[in-house]
Amino acid sequence: MSTLRRLVHARLEPADYRQLQQEAAARGISTMACVSDCLREYFALRVEMASAVTAPGTLGEPQTGLVHSLLARTEERIRATLDAHAAVLQRLEHMVDRLVQLYLLHTPEVARELHAGAVASANRRYAKYRAAVRELLSEDGDGGPSRDEGRGE
Repeated sequence: MSTLRRLVHARLEPADYRQLQQEAAARGISTMACVSDCLREYFALRVEMASAVTAPGTLGEPQTGLVHSLLARTEERIRATLDAHAAVLQRLEHMVDRLVQLYLLHTPEVARELHAGAVASANRRYAKYRAAVRELLSEDGDGGPSRDEGRGE
């Protein structure tokens, strides 16, 4: 079986040509052999990249190939980040739950006949609270006092 080779002529930018020469020198081969190797590697990488999207896989199974390995590592970092955020959110959920329990423990129920007035008062006080939070956050953004420094009121 004979292998037919085709001659290819190309023009490269000076920077690309220098990079090709450096790569060939690093590999210890001629620039033409380096061009052939780089093209084969490029085409193989394209096939691998396409398979990374289409090939089925299972979490945790070993990955083969550069693209598959990079994607697997990226997925692991994303999963670790999400797990860390989930732990923080779970702590916040427990804190809010304890706050509600504490509030219910120390506040009496509102009698039915006072319910409308209590709702109006709560809405008014809540609007003031939200305005104070907005003001505090805008001060933080402008180099004002931080939330930890207190309001001094």
